[in-house]
Amino acid sequence: MHEKTIKRLHTTVNILSFGMLWAYLVYMLMVYKDFPEKIGIHYGDDNEFDVYASRAYAFFPFIAGFGLVISFTLGGFAINKAKRISKKLGVEDDIFVRRTVLTAFDAMKLFWAVFYTIWAHCVIHQTRMFTFGIPIRVFQVLPVIPIGAAALAADSRIRLKKSKRYIIIAELVFISVMVFILIISNNLRK
Repeated sequence: MHEKTIKRLHTTVNILSFGMLWAYLVYMLMVYKDFPEKIGIHYGDDNEFDVYASRAYAFFPFIAGFGLVISFTLGGFAINKAKRISKKLGVEDDIFVRRTVLTAFDAMKLFWAVFYTIWAHCVIHQTRMFTFGIPIRVFQVLPVIPIGAAALAADSRIRLKKSKRYIIIAELVFISVMVFILIISNNLRK
């Protein structure tokens, strides 16, 4: 990808992430006075409320959402400001690793912004948590995928120069099998 495209994508993710949370925060402030004293604020495995508390706790999704979005923004800022990711990497590999990590951070930032915006919407309207039919505990694990993929991509790119391709293919097969086992074991627990 070209540098301009990456910067535009990064800027778009920041605008979307912060924009969604700010828009729902403003909406929450407008309807807050109409909330009952006790509201559902937390979801259980069945995506239904399992904790009820004072309406002041309705701001939790925003605190968590903004906290995570700011954390990934600061992480991206640190990656951009670092002179070199590793002294062992060549310039081209350093750029690849940097872009890969920034893309993973942006993916996680956008995921958490959407997740906590949905959570805020559900708290405001006191409805069941919408997670596309996936149990909430499984849904919350999804952001680990971009970080794992980024680490694997960076590791593979660098090691391909030093090792045989079959090692990388074996790692991909191993990871695929582990994900499959996790999915099957989760379904068997039900």
